[in-house]
Order: sequence, then C-alpha cells, then structure tokens
Amino acid sequence: MKKRAIAAAAKSPEEKDLTTSPLPFATPLFTPNLFDFKSKGFATSSSKKCLALASTRPTKSSPQKTLTKISDLRDLVSSRTDSIKRHLDLSHAEILKDIEASHSRLSKRFKIQTQACQQVMDEAEKEYKKIYDRIGESAQAMEASYGEFIKEVQATTSRACKISIPELMQSAEKSIESLRSRYGIPLTSG
Repeated sequence: MKKRAIAAAAKSPEEKDLTTSPLPFATPLFTPNLFDFKSKGFATSSSKKCLALASTRPTKSSPQKTLTKISDLRDLVSSRTDSIKRHLDLSHAEILKDIEASHSRLSKRFKIQTQACQQVMDEAEKEYKKIYDRIGESAQAMEASYGEFIKEVQATTSRACKISIPELMQSAEKSIESLRSRYGIPLTSG
C-alpha cells in the first residue's frame, strides 16, 4: 500500500492531468449557449430549429471515461470540432434556405408591384390618348365653327358694302332731294 501511495505521489503534474479529463463524454455535443444567434441578429427560424435540435439531442449515456493519452484528447477535440462544423453547416444551410425563400417572396412581390404599376401606366396612357383625342376633336370643331363664323361675317360685310350701303345712300339722297324741293333750296354745284 505504501508503494502505491508513493508511486501516486511521485507522478508529475502533467501525468495527473492526462489521467483525468476536464471534458467528460456525457456532455452534449452542442450547447445552445455556445452560439447566441439572437444577440448577433440571427434570430431566424433556422437558428430556432438548430437550438431545438440541440436541446432534444440525446446525450451519450456511457460512463465518463478518463483520457489517458494525448491522442484520445485529440480524437475528442476532433469529434467535437466536426460536430460543431456539422451544426454550423446545418445552420448555414437553413439560413440560406430562409434567405432564398425571402428573396423568392420579395421577387414575387416586386413582380406583382411591377405588373400593377405597368397596368396603371397603361390605363393612364389610354386616358391620356382619350383626352388628347377629345381635345383634338374640340379644336377641330372650334376651327370649323370659327371658319363658318368668319364666312358669315365676310358675307354680311360684303352684302352690307354691296347692297345695304348703296341702298342707304340712295335713300339718303331721295330724302335730301325731297327736302330741297319742299323748301325750295337750289342745288349748288361745287
């Protein structure tokens, strides 16, 4: 017994550290607190799925083994790193799926909005053409009525110049002649 106690006491501190592991095998491969997605702004459904997967993953129920060699420690670290990489890849894939779904939804919305804008533009173009045509028809009607009005004015003026004024002159001359004869005023030639 004394020999065992002396042998245990004679071991160096490095040898003691190799015989017991600070990381037991029964710990889960992924802890939710390891990656806080919400604080980094990644509060997506994929991060929630990863956290749900991590919380429901069964832990190894094997008894805690002590690591006796550095190679065992390396294997443990390697398996944990691979597990973390797999979880990161899964999270990355889920995030990419969510981003693609969001992009698809935004693309569809953009397409619908573009079609609606195009439809409104087409309707506005039709209304513009209708109004333009109405203005053109109104302008043509006004031009035609103005032409008729000018023709009537010219006809009236022409008639007044050709018929009414000479008739008025003859009537005025007759009235002057009758007044002269009535009052006996001699005709003066000038």
